[in-house]
Amino acid sequence: MKKTTFIILTAIVLFACNKDKNDCAITTASISGPYKITAVTYKANAGATEIDYYNTLFPDACERDDIYTFNAAGTYQIADVGVVCSPSGDDNGTWSLTGTTAMVIDGDAVILESFDCKKLVIVNTDTQVAGDRLKLTLTRQ
Repeated sequence: MKKTTFIILTAIVLFACNKDKNDCAITTASISGPYKITAVTYKANAGATEIDYYNTLFPDACERDDIYTFNAAGTYQIADVGVVCSPSGDDNGTWSLTGTTAMVIDGDAVILESFDCKKLVIVNTDTQVAGDRLKLTLTRQ
């Protein structure tokens, strides 16, 4: 009896843990919410080394604490919070999903590289030259 109880408890724990690992579907509803850009990398071409691009893209402290809110209705807002830029960096626009591997933000297609319900990683290609990659990591707030 003890052996059977142990096997059942072990199975319950294993299945419960497996379900919690990444039970996050890529949908408009699951992506919707507030984010902060926490990392940016840039790769000039397929053979280039990926470099940290965060301070290059956001040189001013007032840009690093902005909150990006994706709304389920297909709109987004950028709120210039914390250290406020002059003029304010508030902005808005539209976004949508294209399946589970791409997003369209203000008409520009970006690759949805990963999403685990806490971090959203998107990649924009051909931003400066053909074949380059700008990767942004947004962390849910």
